[in-house]
Amino acid sequence: MLTLVIGRPATVFSGMRRFSFFLIAVVLTALACSDAGDSSVSAASDASIDWEACGQNECGTLSVPLDYAKPDGATIELSLVRYKARDPERRIGVLLANPGGPGASANDFMRIWRSIVSSELRDRFDFVSFDPRGVGDSSPVVCHDNLQDLVAADPDPDTEAEWQEAKAESKEFADNCAKKYGAVLPHLGTKNVARDMDAIRVALGEEKLNYVGYSYGTSLGAVYADMFPGRIRAMVLDGGTNLSLDFAEVNLTQMIGFERAFQAYLDNCKEKSCALAKNGDPRTAVEAIIARAELKPIPSKDADRPAGPGEVQLGIISAMYSTFSWNSLTQALVAAQGGDGSGLVDLTDEYLQRDGSGDYPNLIEANAAVNYVDQVCPKDPDAYRNLGDEFAKQAPTFGRSAATAGLTCAYWQAAPDAVRAPEAKGAPPILVIATTNDPATPYEWGKALSEQLDSGVLVTHRGEGHTIYAQGNKCIDSLVNAYLLTLAVPAAGTTCGTGALPPGQSATATPSSPPTEGAGTPAAASPTASPRESPRPPATGDARDDGSLTVGLWAAGAVLAALLAGALTVLVIRRT
Repeated sequence: MLTLVIGRPATVFSGMRRFSFFLIAVVLTALACSDAGDSSVSAASDASIDWEACGQNECGTLSVPLDYAKPDGATIELSLVRYKARDPERRIGVLLANPGGPGASANDFMRIWRSIVSSELRDRFDFVSFDPRGVGDSSPVVCHDNLQDLVAADPDPDTEAEWQEAKAESKEFADNCAKKYGAVLPHLGTKNVARDMDAIRVALGEEKLNYVGYSYGTSLGAVYADMFPGRIRAMVLDGGTNLSLDFAEVNLTQMIGFERAFQAYLDNCKEKSCALAKNGDPRTAVEAIIARAELKPIPSKDADRPAGPGEVQLGIISAMYSTFSWNSLTQALVAAQGGDGSGLVDLTDEYLQRDGSGDYPNLIEANAAVNYVDQVCPKDPDAYRNLGDEFAKQAPTFGRSAATAGLTCAYWQAAPDAVRAPEAKGAPPILVIATTNDPATPYEWGKALSEQLDSGVLVTHRGEGHTIYAQGNKCIDSLVNAYLLTLAVPAAGTTCGTGALPPGQSATATPSSPPTEGAGTPAAASPTASPRESPRPPATGDARDDGSLTVGLWAAGAVLAALLAGALTVLVIRRT
């Protein structure tokens, strides 16, 4: 019953949030924000980072206050990774990156991400990452012990008995976390992670930071910018989140995003006569598979367990992060029609980052810990049943599951330290990238974030999938690289790609032409289309909207499940 909506890392890495035992729809995209002008970090972080050789990079640790209001009190250990600039004489500074979640390891992400970004960036920046507090190797909170049962449970309970079971499982999980980490949980929210970022800046001896955040990482970046606007040189937020939305609005709009992506997948299946459509309407086929799993889990020939209703829904959701996964989803669904749920189990385990020994990271509890501190949620468990009825009206496939996924929050014992929409007054231009058919962080969210930020600059990517930078789109990559290297800011209205139009926009809009690549190339692209470009359907299979192969961290073995870019089967980890 885990419905994790982890905002998976940029199709490759990013994630979103909200976690619950019902759907684990990975959308780890934490919506966070914080108090502007917070200067508590500098006074509380005189500690240095202990670096040591760690393969091709350096690994380090930094002690920071558990509670920044008590700088001399208990501390928490952060785990960091650093790759020094390859051309130190031309070094610009530190480039910090976060893949999303919340709950995804930024250090695991960095080990892969740095190898696929521009060579010029690797020459001129120290690449630094840290696992956020409570995540990965940074004093992780670990309180799951029956994850597979939770994942397999029905994410859409429709009987009183199923609802009672859902409530019991959610309460047990919340109580276990409170019992083990009651003193820590109130301090794991995004505001404190942003303070940790500034403590790292101080410890590194940097006047200003450069930052790239995907999915939930955009929430973290926006919160940091709101708190410390004068400590930023450049910031890129890919798969932006709307921090002004309340608990219900976030869940609903995210599920509408997944519905759009799912419909695009079905339309593509019809158009290409994929195997799922050979015997009729593909949506009808999927609905039959979901109904079959609810009656009895589908046996698996090659997996270690059958595919229950949770694995079926999570398997579908996980494939919505990138068109690269559509073929795998089709194969898994066709196999399920024939009585073999192995493919759906595999998609679920990949989403949950299960390793070769069968173990799972602490993605779920970390996601919950951040999301349930960052937002105020209903504390009446029965309220989620009503939310499900409302969500289903606009998101018939995933709406009820999304509502159930938030159920754990009703029992979460840590007091909220709610975030708010950021302004970041006084910050330099901040690039916000929004993909028109992003399932985990809908286009509307990124657009809203760019407007909330006093210096936000929106770049639109017309296409499918969750986030886009460093995934093979030359237009986006050129814009971002030029901005990071030279601070060249794209022109207002800049658009890359020829895929799906922004929601609600007429077909008269045309994409801008990609800028010429090169470190010194101005990034201000004209908002008019290149003569050679013409609108065409969204990319299919493993191609992006510009015809290039999708090369995302996920495809490369990156760890995000959130975000990318953004979180579990019944666990709905949202916050990209």
